[in-house]
Formats: sequence, structure tokens, C-alpha cells
Amino acid sequence: MEKKYLESAILFARLYGIAETLNPWAYVENEKFICMIREWTEEYLRMESEDILKFFDLKIF
Repeated sequence: MEKKYLESAILFARLYGIAETLNPWAYVENEKFICMIREWTEEYLRMESEDILKFFDLKIF
């Protein structure tokens, strides 16, 4: 896989984990979580945006 794809997917997973500990969210099954991270990563990379935190913020709120 492309390095930027992996880096972005890992960062989204980490950010989600942090946000999940700070917010009372319902449990997400592993398969659904993986699909969500893949979708976010692919969308983020298509946008060619440099602000991953802003993108993440838009996705979770």
C-alpha cells in the first residue's frame, strides 16, 4: 500500500480512539470501524487536503 494511505489510516484510527475516550459513543463493530476508516482515508486523499484534523473534525461532528 501507498505510504501516505497507511499513515493517514493509522492517524484516523488513533484520532478516533482518542475522541472515543473523550465522548460517550456507542461501540462500533470492528468490520464497520475498518470500513469507516478506509472510507475516510480514501476521501481525505482524494481531497488532497493538508489539514487532517479539520477533516477528522468534520467527520465526527
